[in-house]
Amino acid sequence: MERNVTSVDHYTPILIVGTGIAGLTVAYYLSKNNIKYTITTKKNAPKQSNSFLAAANTRIPAENDINHIINLTIDKCGADRSVIEALYRNSDTIINFFEELGISYEKTSIGVMPECLIKSQGGKKLINCLLQHIEQPLCNKILIHLEKSDQGIIALFYDIQLDQFIRMYTNYLVLATGGYAGQFNYNDNSPGSTGETLILAKKIGARLKGMSTVMCHPWSIYNGRQILLGGVVSLSQGKIVDEKGVQLLKDEDLCDAIARDDYHEMIDEILHFQLDCVSQKKDMYLDMRHADENVLNERFKKYGFSTNVVKNKKIKITPTMHYSSGGIEINAHAEVLNLNRVFATGEAQFNGDLGTGRIPGQAFASGIVFGKLIADKIANEGVFNTQYPISFKAPPESMQMYSKENNNFPIAEYQKKLSTLMMALLAPNSSVVSLSLQKKNIQESQKTILNKARGSGKRYEDILTLFFGYFVALEMIEDLEEKAFRKG
Repeated sequence: MERNVTSVDHYTPILIVGTGIAGLTVAYYLSKNNIKYTITTKKNAPKQSNSFLAAANTRIPAENDINHIINLTIDKCGADRSVIEALYRNSDTIINFFEELGISYEKTSIGVMPECLIKSQGGKKLINCLLQHIEQPLCNKILIHLEKSDQGIIALFYDIQLDQFIRMYTNYLVLATGGYAGQFNYNDNSPGSTGETLILAKKIGARLKGMSTVMCHPWSIYNGRQILLGGVVSLSQGKIVDEKGVQLLKDEDLCDAIARDDYHEMIDEILHFQLDCVSQKKDMYLDMRHADENVLNERFKKYGFSTNVVKNKKIKITPTMHYSSGGIEINAHAEVLNLNRVFATGEAQFNGDLGTGRIPGQAFASGIVFGKLIADKIANEGVFNTQYPISFKAPPESMQMYSKENNNFPIAEYQKKLSTLMMALLAPNSSVVSLSLQKKNIQESQKTILNKARGSGKRYEDILTLFFGYFVALEMIEDLEEKAFRKG
């Protein structure tokens, strides 16, 4: 390895990167078939994922509604037809999955979710259960480089705890690393959702699509770190007011939908209203003056929220970056286009490039359904070859920033500027000229990072996050430019 860093070589027939619902589901079905694999996560515990933080509301369309949901997801979200057909035509997998795991579930307005005393902890229950049925994940492994050969894939990891590089060779690679919402200052994601895997996949031939398509969630509290569920929000009767209690949301249809907790298909309209308030620097509050106090306390307890967030019978809310819909293009088996035996599942895959890119409840449904489809394809195909190249074709670029001696490069300052820039890219008034200028600035900053930022351990992880974040921003610009071109 480069720079005289201790390295370890390891072979595994199947490598799964990511321990959210998507990665763990692949591991679960492989385990059922007694197929060996290795599963890794960049965090210091496998439970540190967006899935663990979620309520796990999982969309399962009624049989007579499947065609409608498929067409809605294509027309409104820009999903690929073959992929979305595969998802919802196989959605009966989800109930079987819950029942196999022995997880009781309850029906919701869009499907099912794990039955919990605290409604917001469905993901926690599901992830905890899956971890009992799979091989122990390897933690603290940051994927920093991929290389494809005829025989398989070489993956280079940095172990932040041991401060060493590990090279793994595998015949099948499953990328289940989530999206890139963690690159934004205001987000409710696990810190690991920073998008480097998408960039690495592109470097070995994958196609990225819809990278400027993201979803802000309207009901966040605590500066974007936690999201209120609809059962609490509905107690406001759809009344969104300013600090003085003056009604801001005046669309009666939206108000009624929020009051019924049936607003999910109107998310775009709600966010448009909220982002307009943000641009005018208007603070927003859910008006709880008409909610029965006992019902309010009971509902907060049921959903696992603290009533301390209610002040003067109002709850301050702000939109927060909830997920990114852009990602790696796949086929109906979740196999990456142009890359044989490489799969992308969960938020790492391309979901859509219109509106918010996917409909509520799709994330867990996708992770479960495609997790099984991936495991089934590998089990049926079973092409394994333990011979692999002994070295990389060229020294990985990402290793150039590693050094045992940390320097004083201002990483946090650059990261804040990058997040601000990425939010500016999402503004509806971005012109092609301004995008071109932003691209130039990003490329200059990226060169500066590559030439000057150095460190090891946690500092090296932060450098990598920033370095790949600039690549993500460039992909967002390219997507915006393409959309502008299509509009003429």
